[in-house]
Amino acid sequence: MDGFRWMRGARGLGAALVFLGFGAALLAYPAQVQRGLAQSVLYCLASLVPSLFPFMVLASFGVRSGAGEVLGKLLGPVTRRLFRLPRACGATVLLSFLGGYPAGARGVSLLLEQGKITREQAGRMLCFCVAPGAAFVVTFVGWGLLGSLRLGWLLFGAVTLSGLLLGLLTGLGKPVPQEPPPSPPEERAGALIRSVGDASSATVKMCGCILLFAGILAVLQGSGLFQRMAHALTATGWLLPSQAAACLAFLLEVTGGTGEASRQGGAPLLYAFGLAFGGLCVHLQLFSLFPEFPLSKGKFFLFRLLHGFLAAGIFLLLARLFPPPPQLVWASSEAELALGGSASTAAGGLSLFLMCLAFLAALPQREKGSKE
Repeated sequence: MDGFRWMRGARGLGAALVFLGFGAALLAYPAQVQRGLAQSVLYCLASLVPSLFPFMVLASFGVRSGAGEVLGKLLGPVTRRLFRLPRACGATVLLSFLGGYPAGARGVSLLLEQGKITREQAGRMLCFCVAPGAAFVVTFVGWGLLGSLRLGWLLFGAVTLSGLLLGLLTGLGKPVPQEPPPSPPEERAGALIRSVGDASSATVKMCGCILLFAGILAVLQGSGLFQRMAHALTATGWLLPSQAAACLAFLLEVTGGTGEASRQGGAPLLYAFGLAFGGLCVHLQLFSLFPEFPLSKGKFFLFRLLHGFLAAGIFLLLARLFPPPPQLVWASSEAELALGGSASTAAGGLSLFLMCLAFLAALPQREKGSKE
């Protein structure tokens, strides 16, 4: 009992120190924080919200409407025999590699919530159903930052194949799962409206996490701590100074990592690792989707690292088999991070973000009226 009280007191003290330290840092480096958050807001409105929101709706709708059960009949042999997961997981596994980091995790949380998978199966899915998505890798990174669609597809192939290999690894030795009964029709009523609510809540949380980590990164860079940590990594002899800075940015937040790698001229191999790893910001987003995360944080972090190293190795193999145009890669390596959003795109993203907030505000009233 005394040990428990001591741990709780230590956690409270640690939280107070973080509170005071971060508050002082915000006051000490306001210009850097403002600039970092402004860039992240533009990214959220111009790229993240317009591209990811539809996939989030789709992930929720696939579980709530029963569409996942229909698609599971097509993907069932792969899902059951290779990954040792129920057929209902097929659509979520597919969408996790196409729709972006939180789309798959949201599907996993809904499958667990509805009792279609066990807690152990949800934990195994989170070991490999975390991927950046085709639109982000191919369009934003490949074409926008590196200037090569072929290179974007190679990165997407490396991240996807490494994730599938991890899925096979987690299923080794597991029995073929028994199929749960189909969902009753009454649970599928209003699936689209509830899916929009799920996607709105997840989108707001994601944008908030990105802004938080943008502020943390701005404080680290403004105080010089980021540069010192990069120098410490360089001193190990494993990384060049430019690679160390990009690697640190990737560990914190994946979009900031892609921008830092673009500014520093990072090799495509570094992108493969960073995109598969996802960054602590993405990890925090995934944790927020579950009342209680069904996997130990240490094991989750280990599999994120394995995903990154596997993606880097597979990228080397794919680059030998399908070599990208070298002039495009090196020509774009010194380019500044361009968000690729026009004013109209950012305005559309802002409109969609505000609609998410309005929908979340109106949803409790709608549910209350329906119950009455």
